[in-house]
Amino acid sequence: MLNEVQYFYILISFALSLLIHYLVIEVTHKKGIFLDAHDKVQKVHAMPTPRIGGLGIFLSSMFMLNDNIIGGYLILSAIPAFIAGFLEDYSGKISPEQRLAIMCLSPVMTFIMLPLSIMTQWQYFELPIAAGIIISTGFIIALINGVNFTDGQNGLAAGIVLSVLLSIAAISIMVNDASLLYICLVLAAAIIAFLIYNFPNGRIFLGDGGAYFLGFMITVLCIIVIQRHPGEISPVVLPALLIYPLWEVAFSALRKIIYDRISPLKSDDFHLHQLLFRNRAKGKVYLPVLFIMPLQVLVALTVVCFYNNSSALAIIVTSFILLYSTVYIYERQRDIVHKQLAAG
Repeated sequence: MLNEVQYFYILISFALSLLIHYLVIEVTHKKGIFLDAHDKVQKVHAMPTPRIGGLGIFLSSMFMLNDNIIGGYLILSAIPAFIAGFLEDYSGKISPEQRLAIMCLSPVMTFIMLPLSIMTQWQYFELPIAAGIIISTGFIIALINGVNFTDGQNGLAAGIVLSVLLSIAAISIMVNDASLLYICLVLAAAIIAFLIYNFPNGRIFLGDGGAYFLGFMITVLCIIVIQRHPGEISPVVLPALLIYPLWEVAFSALRKIIYDRISPLKSDDFHLHQLLFRNRAKGKVYLPVLFIMPLQVLVALTVVCFYNNSSALAIIVTSFILLYSTVYIYERQRDIVHKQLAAG
């Protein structure tokens, strides 16, 4: 489906990402900039570590510009989301409200340049354009933050995004969509290079810039692949393929409001991967990924197998929500018991 030039660009994306991340690690340590402090509430690492891994992925993904159907418009639309996170990575002083305002520009730009990114057509009904814009914006922003929420353990957020991209790539092959296949593989190549430095030892982190950028990309790509192939791909692919970051942000918001009685915008260290780290990992930062990623890969593979079967996809979504919620409640109680024993 792809030509030799496109395969070459995918390879160059990998090589460029590898080089940029190496240089970032060297320069940030020498200059003492962009280093992630180890005393933040969500951090589990012991040494200051570069937090701008998203820069290498973002720059390497510029090879998407070679695709003049979707790629160029998509990378331009992603710039505000990346900047919103990159500013926070640089200063650490950008409020959640300010970041939210900046990242909202990305969906708006996408709707203007790629109207396909507006969710209006569903299986049994069609939404008015205004409702589609509101729902699409909320959904994209939720997923941007959902990916960021999972960015707390080495390899987790990047691994989740990589599994989603490869799933979209596989579906693109089945529906003969070379444009989306190329875009997914360029991004995947850049992420694989990043993971070489990020997992398992965590020499560099994705950062808010990288998490926001990748959250935006996978969400919009999922929307576009469905809308470019109506009737071939079930709309339920959207929540099914993105269920982990989607439920992570929804569950976290509900948990903070109802149980913890704090603002849903306030950071804490009670996400599932953080509970697994405290309860199971015994100080090994990479272990939560080994618990979570097999489930994520299983979900992704199942979605690819049933990409045009709405009933099967709905079962996948429901099963994941029930399993996640059950494991979370168990691990949260276990965490409480451990803290009580430590205190008493």
